[in-house]
Amino acid sequence: MKRTALLTSALTLGLLSTTAAADSSKFVAADNSAGTELCMAITKNSPLKLRRSMKEHYVNTYTMENKLACNDLTVRQFASLYGFDRSLKVLNIERLTETSIRDLAAKNDTDSFMVYGSK
Repeated sequence: MKRTALLTSALTLGLLSTTAAADSSKFVAADNSAGTELCMAITKNSPLKLRRSMKEHYVNTYTMENKLACNDLTVRQFASLYGFDRSLKVLNIERLTETSIRDLAAKNDTDSFMVYGSK
């Protein structure tokens, strides 16, 4: 019984630390162009904010998927790289699958990334 409780709490702690590591990244807009604003909406990982930004710029999902580039990557590559699954779901795009090993014991510093969109 104690072993099960210990395993459950270790698993929960591990899941919380990986979520915190993904949330510790900071994204900063490089300019105030429409493409950059759409890319920044993707980084919020919020369906409401993404839909609102798309509506403000009169952009549909086809344009987001096939015309927009964020940091010289397609939207699918950009969102998959940083783990913006909720944004991908709004756009009806499947995440690129890959396998990686992440060191959970590594020091988690806040990383800053400049985000810019296609013109």
